[in-house]
Amino acid sequence: MLRRFFLSLSIVVGVILNLLPQTALAAGSITPSGGTSVQNGQTFTITVRASGATFDSLQGTISVSGPVSIVSFSAGGATWLPGKAPANNTQFVGIVSPTSNLTVATIRLKGTKEGSGSVSVSGVRLARSGAEVGNSGGSTKFTITRALVVPGAITVSSATHPDQAIAYEATTIDLSWDKPAGVTGFSYLYDDIADTTPPTTVTSADTTKRYEGAAIGTHYFHIRALNADGWGPTTHFKITIKEPDPKVDETLAKTTLSSVRLADVYTNDVENGTVAGVVFEGTTVAGFAANVTLLPMPPLPAETKLTSEISTDGAWRLQVDAPIPAGFYTVTAQGQKEKVLTPVSDKMRIQISVAEGGAIRLITNADKEKPPKNDTIKVLGLTVKKKTLLWTGLALGNVLLLAGVAFGTYYYLRRRLR
Repeated sequence: MLRRFFLSLSIVVGVILNLLPQTALAAGSITPSGGTSVQNGQTFTITVRASGATFDSLQGTISVSGPVSIVSFSAGGATWLPGKAPANNTQFVGIVSPTSNLTVATIRLKGTKEGSGSVSVSGVRLARSGAEVGNSGGSTKFTITRALVVPGAITVSSATHPDQAIAYEATTIDLSWDKPAGVTGFSYLYDDIADTTPPTTVTSADTTKRYEGAAIGTHYFHIRALNADGWGPTTHFKITIKEPDPKVDETLAKTTLSSVRLADVYTNDVENGTVAGVVFEGTTVAGFAANVTLLPMPPLPAETKLTSEISTDGAWRLQVDAPIPAGFYTVTAQGQKEKVLTPVSDKMRIQISVAEGGAIRLITNADKEKPPKNDTIKVLGLTVKKKTLLWTGLALGNVLLLAGVAFGTYYYLRRRLR
């Protein structure tokens, strides 16, 4: 039923529009707008609109030509007769409540190659209450230009700070970067902000830069390139500078470790296998403190200090009252004053023991030597090897055993034969 209605309506509207007399005074029109110049691959919108007079029915044909593809073709808000909605190269026919402004279609286009084209509307008829009010069409042109190819992200490297995840002591920063073909210059700057974008002004065409006297902390180098098509994206390079680590002064005297002993008052915990109150002593440069290192490192409380007080005359002493597990340790000492270190002392190997009330024993090379085995014994004034004596005893025992068995057998048979 509904289909018949629209079919009849289509015929009636079509007949009316075709029979309408054309008049030069008709002011209404259906025209496209939005023609522009875009790069290949970009999208743009064309709008087809009816205006210029009050109307209640309309018809026409929209045609798209040129190096574009149609992304979408959306019909406007009229009642379109079956099969007569706006589409490319297809006649549209519709009715609407009286209006003087109507969006007939919205068309999204995408450039596919360089060139020019247009969107045009032809065969226009606008009417109101059976009287024609407009028959003007129109067109809008567009141009598809070459797609711009700006430089890619610039690759930055640093000889002084190569890894962005690592902090370095160097306060002089040397940077270098690539220069892709077609690049005419770079815009770059150095600051403490992670995502700064350099201005659209060429700083230099060089591919290296040095910054001296950098402060301790985190800094960033930002750079982007320019070619004939424009500016590329920004590359951000992170630089982290840390406090200098202590350095060994080889001209200083080596720190010594003269003794490791128990304090006059110490704690020997047999159940937990620890000793508390271990004293380390030695000499270092006057005005230096001594850092003591135990290997393997025992599980000491976090507040435990393994650094002595500053020595005044070169003698240093460190007492560790935290419980140290019994075991074998390698001990070294090294003097330090601010960022200056002395050479490390010779190694001392010790054993901390909870046996016999607790003790600390120095391990020397003599402990590696095994005493010779005594494998001899004196018998009746003669020195005989234990192994020889053992086999001789076994042999003699076997002879006596066999003799006993033989004598017993002889005695038994003699008594039976009497």
